[in-house]
Amino acid sequence: MIDGRHRFRPEQRLRTGAQYERVYKQGARAGDAVFQVHALPNGLSHARLGMSVSARTVGNAVNRNRVRRLIREVFRHECGLMPPVDVVVTSRPGARDATREQRIDSLLRQMKLAIRKAATDTSRSAAQAARPRPAPAPPTPVEPAPPEQD
Repeated sequence: MIDGRHRFRPEQRLRTGAQYERVYKQGARAGDAVFQVHALPNGLSHARLGMSVSARTVGNAVNRNRVRRLIREVFRHECGLMPPVDVVVTSRPGARDATREQRIDSLLRQMKLAIRKAATDTSRSAAQAARPRPAPAPPTPVEPAPPEQD
């Protein structure tokens, strides 16, 4: 039985398509043959997880559910150590033939790398926002075209 510290609570899940889309478009990513992970700071007090595990990459429903359970298990054990980020894990074709240990190793490695990249991207974009931008150049005057003569 799982004690309360390691439950996968509803507030730890990405729920809407808009939440997934934001992480896909703005988040940092890391991937290998088994998993691709997107991560984006979320401004909350906890990390959240989303998953995309397709039949094409891992096979039938039994295998898809097995991979999902593994992703949730790894997230539950690691979320206390994570900064407040949204994480989306996508399976890749290598997940079909990978062993449990290979999947866990890949997932941990890619999650850490994506989270590190997201933190770096955030600090870099904050530094760019604080940097003064040069004023735009004034528009170039356009001379009217001479009238056409027949």
